[in-house]
Amino acid sequence: MRTLSVAALVAASAFATACGYQHNSSGLAPSSLGTPAATNNTPVTTPYVGTWVSAQSVTFPSPSSCGNFQWEVTSQTATSIAGNFSTVCAGNLTISGTAAGQLNGNTVPITATGTASLPGIPSCSFSVSGTGTIVDPDTLMIPYSGTTCLGPVHGTETLHRNTNPPPAPAPAPTPAPDPPPGPVSNDAINLGFATIRNSPADVASWPATARITLLDLGTGGAHIEFTKRDGPGSWPDVAFITPGENLQYTLWIVLNINGQWYASGCIQFWRGLDRSGGPPSQYAQNWYYDPSRWAPMSGHQPAPGEQVGFFVTAGDARNNGISTVHERSNVVVVPFPGAGGGTFGF
Repeated sequence: MRTLSVAALVAASAFATACGYQHNSSGLAPSSLGTPAATNNTPVTTPYVGTWVSAQSVTFPSPSSCGNFQWEVTSQTATSIAGNFSTVCAGNLTISGTAAGQLNGNTVPITATGTASLPGIPSCSFSVSGTGTIVDPDTLMIPYSGTTCLGPVHGTETLHRNTNPPPAPAPAPTPAPDPPPGPVSNDAINLGFATIRNSPADVASWPATARITLLDLGTGGAHIEFTKRDGPGSWPDVAFITPGENLQYTLWIVLNINGQWYASGCIQFWRGLDRSGGPPSQYAQNWYYDPSRWAPMSGHQPAPGEQVGFFVTAGDARNNGISTVHERSNVVVVPFPGAGGGTFGF
């Protein structure tokens, strides 16, 4: 209830001030408000700073009333409050000023002073007073009386305190995405993040049953050695274009283009073929030259020192060819060699 005491005081002051003077030849005199209520000197610690406004929009029940109260309490001590107020009285008289009052339990004696103005006539000062009653923590009823430039005013106004709505609850945090799959079998690049061009799209899920031991990117072509290339347990041959022609494995290249990895099985090897694909300086024109099949890899010639990945898969992976065994090697990454080529052991 003390919270409303301050508001009541403020609102009462505003209204009283707005309606406090009569314009006549003898000057302005405050109206009598009768015997003030008994004073409770117990210090008040409840905060009353805030804005109190009329519960209803501007309506004037009679030509001698005011409305549209607004009382903004801006300062407070243990026993007093003060702030700015405004109101509009009958005849479109606009009143603004300051009001101060004493905090005395559930009643709020107030005094308001300020200026009343009306288009076409000089402004006049006013001073009014009254006692507000706290109805509940957010409601203040103010019987008021006084005089203005246009004559006496009186009435009762109910104010409600503006309260800020509680902040909306913070939205639930977005669930963390599932962690990406980790690299498989010593892969230097996680193929799960690579875009596959012109080759089996599910190659990342193929088991890495082979391990690369040597990669020779020479001027006469690429030569690669891996644990399932020769001998017992080597990858089987698959049929190629014409009867009697077979392929054993396909050499893939993995390129990083604008932050995205792209991979394709480009160079086909039959059993016993030592090298293929041409010199490193011609990979773009020999390995992945057709934009309809390899874009955006087509036209991307790796620069010397650029990090490039390589691996092999069983069977024919170019143009999604035949692969009876869905197996691959680990992925290795090397700095791309210059025109003279380079050899890398693992």
